[in-house]
Amino acid sequence: MLLSAEVCQLLGYWTSLGGGLTVPARPSLDLRQLTSLMPWMFILEMSADGSLRYRLAGSSLEEAVGRGMAGRTYCDIFSDREQAAIMEELYAVALVQACGILRTGGLSFEDNQRFDMEVLALPFVEARAMGGIILVGVVRPFDTANMGFVDRWGGFRQDISEILVVPSPRVMGLAQLSPRVTAALELLNIKVKALDVGRLLEIEKNGGVPGLLGLPSFDLETLSGEQVQGLN
Repeated sequence: MLLSAEVCQLLGYWTSLGGGLTVPARPSLDLRQLTSLMPWMFILEMSADGSLRYRLAGSSLEEAVGRGMAGRTYCDIFSDREQAAIMEELYAVALVQACGILRTGGLSFEDNQRFDMEVLALPFVEARAMGGIILVGVVRPFDTANMGFVDRWGGFRQDISEILVVPSPRVMGLAQLSPRVTAALELLNIKVKALDVGRLLEIEKNGGVPGLLGLPSFDLETLSGEQVQGLN
């Protein structure tokens, strides 16, 4: 498989609601269709102070963290503030632009083993949200190993391998990122690309396996100017 079944399921469901051609409305999201994903799902939104916060998170994610996540600032979950700040800005730009983000890499706890990481966050229109957009996401399942509900907030480590924009059809333009984040991505040797959603789902449907070129994608520079325009 190119990606975990959970990530592909949410991506496929989003496209079935029109995602990729338009941004689906939050009321169209029927969680009864995603029951098996709910322990690993989350919602991010922009708060009035401009910070990115969890509106809610699934039970498995909260077990891993060891505390409730609703209302807490996104980047504070991580020990590596630099990579957390990179992802926070990418998510914030994605919220403004109403596009999605897929990232891969690794995840670990303090003094614990590393897990493969896949996180997909997709846009939905919600009138009551700041800016009118929320991101609904899912994390590739991992061994939470926290039956005692030990508080691990601020102790998560992550390493980022790939970052792909999911067209809604809008995408974020590289020019919309700050020089600090652009420089950090260059230092990590990460080139932000756009995910070829149709090709990915086709490969997965046919039982595809990872190829030499990895996830199907294309350069952001090939997209039209209309796709990288802001919502305002």
